Amino acid sequence: MAILTKITSKLPSVSTLLTRGAGLAALGIVAYDANYLGKMEADLYSSSRDAKSTAYYLNNSMYMPNMSKFTEKIKNWSFTTELDQTYKRFFNEGIGYIKGFTGSLVNSIIPFGLGIGALLGGKMLAKGSAISLAVYAGYKFIKNFFGIGTPNTMKID
Repeated sequence: MAILTKITSKLPSVSTLLTRGAGLAALGIVAYDANYLGKMEADLYSSSRDAKSTAYYLNNSMYMPNMSKFTEKIKNWSFTTELDQTYKRFFNEGIGYIKGFTGSLVNSIIPFGLGIGALLGGKMLAKGSAISLAVYAGYKFIKNFFGIGTPNTMKID
């Protein structure tokens, strides 16, 4: 029995486990959403930049200042090189991912801050953050489940 008492005395209390768990769950949800939106923004940003660049080189290849066969070959080579490149897309996807990830973190700043407070704060701060996080989660659930605050754009008589 003495061994069991020593083991349980080393374990954190239930309230500490709950507050740290709530903080970890909040940060996990925020990170999951930020990663998803980062990937979506990466694809959108790189695709739009590729389209703009391709349109520029297509316009360049279609405009001929003179009737030179050599100039035509250079312009067509420039256009086909633009179509075959992959390095710009790689960098544009990175830029788009950073924009989407950070934008999602900014939009989720309340659960992010409360999650950090619940996970890393002292006893009182962690409990306060966990309680605030539970209230915020309940509010968001009720608001999104019942559609409170969503404008009714469908005109049904």
